[in-house]
Amino acid sequence: MAHGKLTISIDLELAWGAWDTLTAEHIQLAETAERPICAALIALFDRYQVRATWAMVAALLDERSASSRPGSKSCWYAPDIIEQLVHAKATHEIGSHSGRHIYFDEVSASQARADLEFARDVHKSNDLPFSSFVFPRGAGGHLDQLARVGLRTFNYADVGWTAAAARAGRHGARIANLMDKVLPVPPHPARARQCGDLIELDRSMLLMGRNGVRRFVLPQVTRAKFRLGLARARRTGGTFHFWFHPSNFYYRRDEQLATLAWCLEHAAEEAGRGRIEICTMGDYAAGASSTTASVRQAVQ
Repeated sequence: MAHGKLTISIDLELAWGAWDTLTAEHIQLAETAERPICAALIALFDRYQVRATWAMVAALLDERSASSRPGSKSCWYAPDIIEQLVHAKATHEIGSHSGRHIYFDEVSASQARADLEFARDVHKSNDLPFSSFVFPRGAGGHLDQLARVGLRTFNYADVGWTAAAARAGRHGARIANLMDKVLPVPPHPARARQCGDLIELDRSMLLMGRNGVRRFVLPQVTRAKFRLGLARARRTGGTFHFWFHPSNFYYRRDEQLATLAWCLEHAAEEAGRGRIEICTMGDYAAGASSTTASVRQAVQ
């Protein structure tokens, strides 16, 4: 039986994730709900000893970036959350979700470079790793600039039939995405593949928020999809890449946390039996470096 992998990535943004579409509700939830949710998430990962990649907006550690922003400073500046992550029992990876949540398909190379250099400097000054990158809003671009600042792995795209449906336009993509979450269709495994000097890792499944029509996505379907996705990755030797934002827990919080707890418990059991390996995004770059080094030694 092939040996599969599980990777969980979390986009940590607070109000930065909606800076260009900000509403009073966004501000209120970022201020009042995000920290209790992050604390609950960290506790769950600790309970089951499952590691994840937390891709943070670097401005969350830069107090000056929070100045003149709407609402409380705590919506934009969150060193307390990063501190909890660094000292968690589970050995999480702190990745990058850009400097200030810009969209890399809309900016120039110089703007992308400036944002990435800002992010790199924030990570460095706080003694945090800077290896993995998650494109904000899945808007990929300027891969050469990622490599230039020392990043090694990235993701922005979903894998599977919903990715194909996205080519039909935004409306079609939303319908396909919702249908995919409603039906217990096994998620596709992702593949870590070389992309120039970088390694790209697709995303297999989003733990969707439960507001609006999405409240009809039943927890038992989400759990079934997680189990099927993990089994499929194990059979194929691929990676089941599961991802979400803390904001996906704003609505029906207890129900969402119970679903995640079930998923983490199942993952921990599978890992304990040696059936899967739990990896951070950064682990793929480390593995690629080891493989390259081994090849070079063999040649020599």
